Amino acid sequence: MLRQYLEVKAQHPDAIVLYRMGDFFELFFEDAEKAAPILEVQLTARNRGTENEAPMCGVPHHAIESYIAKLLDAGLRVAICDQVEDPKEAKGLVKREVTRVVTPGTVSDPELLEGKRANLLAAITWERGGEGRGGAAFLDVSTGSFFVRRFRSAEEGIEDLALFAPREVLYEAGSLPVELAEFAEREAACRTWLAEEHRFDSRRASDLLLRHFGASTLRGFGLEDGEPAVRAAASALAYAQSTQRNELAHIRGLSLREPGDRLILDATTLANLEVFKNQRGAAAGGKGRKGTLLAVLDKTATAPGGRLLADWLARPLADPDAIGDRHAAVGELAGDHARRDRLREQLARVGDPERLLSRAVLGTMSPREAAALRDGLGAAAAALSGLSEATLAGLAAPLLARLAATDPLADLAADLEATLAAAPATSPADGAVIAEGIDADLDRFRSLARNSKQILLEIEARERERTGISSLKIRYNRVFGYYLEITRANQDRVPADYIRKQTLVNAERYVTPEIKDLEEQILTADERRIALETEHFRALLGRIAARAAGLSALASAVATLDGLASFAEVAVRQRYVRPLMTPAGGVLRIRDGRHPVVEEVSREAFVPNDAELDPEQSQIVLLTGPNMGGKSTYLRQVALLVLMAQAGSFIPADSAEISVCDRIFTRVGASDDLARGESTFMVEMIETANILRHATQNSLVILDEVGRGTATFDGLSLAWAIVEYLHEHGRPKAMFATHYHELTELSALLSRVVNRTMAVKEWDEKIVFLRRVVPGSADKSYGLHVARLAGLPNQVIERAGEILSNLEAQEYDVQGRPRLARGEGSPASGPDQLALFAPPEQVVAELLRDVDLNQLTPLAALNLLHTLKSRLGG
Repeated sequence: MLRQYLEVKAQHPDAIVLYRMGDFFELFFEDAEKAAPILEVQLTARNRGTENEAPMCGVPHHAIESYIAKLLDAGLRVAICDQVEDPKEAKGLVKREVTRVVTPGTVSDPELLEGKRANLLAAITWERGGEGRGGAAFLDVSTGSFFVRRFRSAEEGIEDLALFAPREVLYEAGSLPVELAEFAEREAACRTWLAEEHRFDSRRASDLLLRHFGASTLRGFGLEDGEPAVRAAASALAYAQSTQRNELAHIRGLSLREPGDRLILDATTLANLEVFKNQRGAAAGGKGRKGTLLAVLDKTATAPGGRLLADWLARPLADPDAIGDRHAAVGELAGDHARRDRLREQLARVGDPERLLSRAVLGTMSPREAAALRDGLGAAAAALSGLSEATLAGLAAPLLARLAATDPLADLAADLEATLAAAPATSPADGAVIAEGIDADLDRFRSLARNSKQILLEIEARERERTGISSLKIRYNRVFGYYLEITRANQDRVPADYIRKQTLVNAERYVTPEIKDLEEQILTADERRIALETEHFRALLGRIAARAAGLSALASAVATLDGLASFAEVAVRQRYVRPLMTPAGGVLRIRDGRHPVVEEVSREAFVPNDAELDPEQSQIVLLTGPNMGGKSTYLRQVALLVLMAQAGSFIPADSAEISVCDRIFTRVGASDDLARGESTFMVEMIETANILRHATQNSLVILDEVGRGTATFDGLSLAWAIVEYLHEHGRPKAMFATHYHELTELSALLSRVVNRTMAVKEWDEKIVFLRRVVPGSADKSYGLHVARLAGLPNQVIERAGEILSNLEAQEYDVQGRPRLARGEGSPASGPDQLALFAPPEQVVAELLRDVDLNQLTPLAALNLLHTLKSRLGG
């Protein structure tokens, strides 16, 4: 037995092998030692205490899926080695084979998947050992979704892995740029090095894809033979086929996702805006979905609708016409409460046809899943019928009209209705799966298995009447089977066609040809019933798989309809409005906008605010104001409303005019990357550098406190230069929140910079945050007031107030040292106080000495003059 196990293990060295033995799946040697703590089972041993001792552990076969889930969550691959012959009929050792390999990226079982989350497998390839171009393929085996991306740099590859968060990443060791390989090694849940059979040269990669899709050229997919994305797609497909032991016919298309076809949101922006994960919850180890934009907008009734809506938020539209189509559909559904409620009720009964299709193609669909598909098709047809009625009446929005034209697959629904039992058992072995009337033999075997006792009683009654022997009985035992028992007193009445079977002291036992034949039928009826039900069910799965294209189209239509209905539901509940979308390059103007997440979770009434960014008049907004005044919320709010609008949602505002953006960038908050040895300030500068390199005039840039991670003058200088750069290069619409009040003077120097501030009310050394954004700038940050609210000791607050007064008054001694020693007993008192600033005159003199007048532009000269006057207090 162990020899057989070791042979299987040698074929799957990188997988945990679950080896079926009776009612258990057993694990041995290193697999057992690795898996036992994950599965929370006891580690034992076979042949304990001998030189052949084999560590082992086991789990019951009926609960295997839950144990597989634990192994997958730990990032492990699992090979299921099952018994492939009946132990009763086996001669010697029962034959076993690996019937499936389950990996985090190729799992298709519903109980192992999150309904509203895609389960992606990624494969990455690169030219010339990590140089040149790269490409990646992303495949969801559970739905058939398959797309590729092209990379010009390792940075783009890292962004995609962070954005799409695949469950498993395939790549060849040593083939990727170092930084991309390090990211995959550090962040991917499961990393798999490509085996030799899954690595493809240009010709083999193209041949595999063309053969699978039945195409003659890859140009129809927007791809060229031999490019890295093609080889990545071939690797992903071949790997998935090998793990599933299936050709995966439900994967019927391959799409190329180009950067320009959607609003680009990098992983940093999605994290900063908390689109999918609440950073506080995620940091605590949870999934962090509560308190996110997705949680606010996802009121979908189906799993495919939830997955699609998440994709809409990750990849908002960039085409104003396509955005308008979604908005028109959302508006129509929002305007008809009764129709929307009816539609959502129908959608809730559709289920998940995408994943059910994959189960049918893989041959793993259960009878109850087939019944769920049957019922779901009926509900989908009802939903589409309602759309068709509106279309015929000329009331449907264009997008809804297109969805209404989707084939509801009435013939497949009728086939399922006719073939399946009304409430099928979990499997043919557990009861009826196929409906009555499909197969006469099946009906007869089912009747025999179910009614054999009644049939025997009927034969017994007939034979009593025929022979006149009232004591005649039909009995059964394991040795002789069914027989007629007649007492010796009635032997003279025994018919000639009775065949003696056994003689007893007081009776004789007989059989008849009819009873002999019936016995064989009864004893094999259930076995033959199971065989026939299994045969009919497999044929049904084949017919479902043959309709893969139609089912995929229907699932897509249902998901789109569900996503639109969800947007409409939220719009009505939260009083959202339809934004006016204009082509790229125009203004961004929001009246009384609200933060969608804060508004929903806050116990206080949300204070709305206007926002306006105009490429010609107010390209850059400098936002000042106190800590806790709402600057960060306001900045995120503007970015979220743009994202929502381009995703197709209505937005929380009184009105809005939004010019389509190509990218949204955010630099918010403080974080470090200890794994890469990067400090908080280094991370801040890396993210800012990415923004300055890639922002265009159609981008929206959100910067919050850039420069605060270093020394004051360093940070102020960087912040000043960054604003100038955004003003003169790329010219994106930008909002910059800062506590560097000196930056507000840029509005007098740069024509497209405007100042805004968070209004506060101050009295009796206390402040009230009004949460209103108003024109102008703040002259202080109220940091001491916030510190008091946070509970710092009064002694600290009072001493800080004294120091702040000294600094603001620029009270220095002749050596340029601040006179911070006004408080009695201050540790800063005495002649040895460390000099923190040079005298203003010295600073001015040194600046003038360093100036190269030949290189000084007029604008730089004005800036320099302004700085010098500021230093002198002018």
